[in-house]
Amino acid sequence: MAAAVAGVVIGLIQVWPDPPFTLQDWSKEANAACAQTQGDLDEAARDANDALAGLDEAYTQGTATRADFVATGNMFYKLAGLQNKQAGDLSRIRTPDSRADETKSVVDDMRAADRTLYRMAEKLRRVDAQNLQKTLQDFGELTQSFNRKADSINRRLEELGAHHCLSAVDAASS
Repeated sequence: MAAAVAGVVIGLIQVWPDPPFTLQDWSKEANAACAQTQGDLDEAARDANDALAGLDEAYTQGTATRADFVATGNMFYKLAGLQNKQAGDLSRIRTPDSRADETKSVVDDMRAADRTLYRMAEKLRRVDAQNLQKTLQDFGELTQSFNRKADSINRRLEELGAHHCLSAVDAASS
């Protein structure tokens, strides 16, 4: 008799529907995932911004070297890698039953922003020593594009309740 009852209970458990995965569930998991990397991400953003400020100062003084550009580019590579990791962490979270398109879209846009950061890093690393101004101009255009994407992403993350995924560091403004 006990085996029959256990069989019925197991059968019910197997066919019982999973509870819905809500936006609140998603935001809770997103906040937990972002909390693991946000400190490193903020530090990398500060380092990249500081390196860029130093590069701008050296350029203004006429002392900027290719090595300055490469070092700054490396800082942006590190930042892009950490942001890419965060987007990957968010992509592994089950999408909520409601607003699934929005959560997927914001992660896709995070990946697109990461690609822009990689392009920014590569622009600095491949500096044309004969035309530093062109490199900085191209970098500035990429920065503007990234900042527009980041503003949109941050606004949507906020709307989705992923508050721990928001940077405490302002984006570069070159």
